[in-house]
Amino acid sequence: MAKKKSRPPLSAIATASRSEASEAVYFARKCGLTPDEALWMMRQAQRRQGVRLGETGTAERRARRSAP
Repeated sequence: MAKKKSRPPLSAIATASRSEASEAVYFARKCGLTPDEALWMMRQAQRRQGVRLGETGTAERRARRSAP
């Protein structure tokens, strides 16, 4: 009996929201990247800037508290 082949892991594009995935595909096509690479770059840029997606889907700056 043959062993079952393991399934490849899902790409990051499959786990992204629809708007994020379409933006990554557009960016990838424009810059000559794979959609996974483009999505990774977009997420890294968001982390570095401290941006998060709000409930409306627009980028919002995180409120940074100053030390008292």
